[in-house]
Amino acid sequence: MRATQIREDHYRCDSCSTEFFLDSDDITIHHKHETGPDRSNPISSLWNTVAASPRRKVLILLALAFFFSFMAIIPIIALGIFGGSASRNSSDDKGVSLACEQLMTFTSTAGRPIVLVCGSARPKESIADWDNAKGFMYFLDGETHEVIKELLLPEVTGRVSLTDGRQFADGIFYVILNKQHLYAIDRSTLDVKEIHGEDYKRPEFTEGFGELDFYYPQYGDALQGKTNLGKSFVYYPIANKLYTEESVFDAYKEKLPEPKLTTHFVFSDQTTDYEDQQIQLVRYHVLEQAGYPRHTPSFGWENDSHSYYPKKVFVSNYHKEHSLLQSYEDFTPGAYYFSPKVIHESADQILIAFKPTAAADAKWILRCLDAQTAKVLWTCTEEVGDFDFYVAASRFSGGYVLVDYSNTWLISSEGKSVSRMDVHNHFRS
Repeated sequence: MRATQIREDHYRCDSCSTEFFLDSDDITIHHKHETGPDRSNPISSLWNTVAASPRRKVLILLALAFFFSFMAIIPIIALGIFGGSASRNSSDDKGVSLACEQLMTFTSTAGRPIVLVCGSARPKESIADWDNAKGFMYFLDGETHEVIKELLLPEVTGRVSLTDGRQFADGIFYVILNKQHLYAIDRSTLDVKEIHGEDYKRPEFTEGFGELDFYYPQYGDALQGKTNLGKSFVYYPIANKLYTEESVFDAYKEKLPEPKLTTHFVFSDQTTDYEDQQIQLVRYHVLEQAGYPRHTPSFGWENDSHSYYPKKVFVSNYHKEHSLLQSYEDFTPGAYYFSPKVIHESADQILIAFKPTAAADAKWILRCLDAQTAKVLWTCTEEVGDFDFYVAASRFSGGYVLVDYSNTWLISSEGKSVSRMDVHNHFRS
C-alpha cells in the first residue's frame, strides 16, 4: 500500500484517500473516513465501506449477483402475467404490424361502450408475409379509447378478413372471421370463445362448419353456410331451428310458442314505380319471438305484383303475411330524408342518419328522436358529415359511440360531438 504522510503518525492512502494513523504502542491502524460516499455510484460506495473485510466482499458479491439476476427476470414475469393486455406501443415493440378490418361496437353488460377491432398481425420485418399472419382482436373503451383487452388468435392464420359481427337476442355478440371461425363474446367479461359445429350438439353439424356467415338480418338471428360435408343450412341457435335454404322462407308459417307485440322502425324504399314519392320513417308493430325466424316488412309505394290485380300499395300483402304485421304509421310526417338509415333503436329513443337534400355533396346529419312522440331530442352535424354509409352505434349513459369502417365518434347525450378517432391509423402508427 502506498501512503503519504500528512502530519506526525497520520497518513493518507494514495489509492482510496483513506486517512489513518499508527498507534506505536499496539501497531494498530485506525481508519478515518473524511470523504463522503460517491452517491452517483452507490455500489462503489458500498464496496468501499467493506473494503477491509474479504468475507464481506464475498457476501456483497453474492448479494449483488442475486439482485441483478432478480432484476433480469422481472420483465419475463411481467410478460407472463400481463402479456394478454398489451397496448398499441407494445405491439410496435414486439415488431408486429397490424392490418385492421371494419370496426364494430356494442355495449357491455356493465353499460360501457366497447369498440371492437380485429384483423391481421404480421411481422414488421416482412409486412407482405401473409403466410405468417395471425388473427387478433382489440377491445377499446369507446369513451376513453383505452385498450381494455388484446387477444391473439393463433388458429386464424394468413390474410384475416372480417366476415361480419352481430349481437343476437340472447345478448351474445358474435364475430365471424374468414368465413370459417365463429366467435362468441361474453359482454360481461369480454371473454372470447370459438364456437365449433359440434358445440351445437346437432347431428347435422358433427363434421363441423366448412363455410359460415350470418343470415340476412331482416330474417332474424341466424347463421348460414355449409357443413364440412357440403350441406347448406340456415340455423337459428337460440330457437335451435334448422332449415335448408329453401325451407326457411316458409318458416313464417310455423306457430311461435310465445309471440309478443314488438315495435320497430325502418325507412321506406323509393321504388321505380313511384320515384317521386317521399321517403318515410315508419314505426311498425309485429308479432315475433326473440331468436326465432322473423321477417322485416318492406315499405314503399309500389304496384303490388303479388296481388291478382296490381294496385298501388305502401306495403304488400306478401310482407304483411310474412312479417306478421299488425299495424304501422308514418312516424315523422312531412319530414324529408335522403339516403337515410336507422342506426339504433330502443324503447325510448331512436338514432337516425340521413342527408338533408339530394345533392351529391350533401353532408350527413345525425338525429335522435323520442321513440314514443317523435320529438327531436337533438341534431348533430359536427364531425359526422363524412362518415361512411356503413355506420353502427352503441348506447351508454353518456350518449352514443358510433363506428364506421375506420373511425369512432363519441356523441354526448345532448348531441355534442365530443371526440373522434381514426382507429386504423392509431394502431398502424
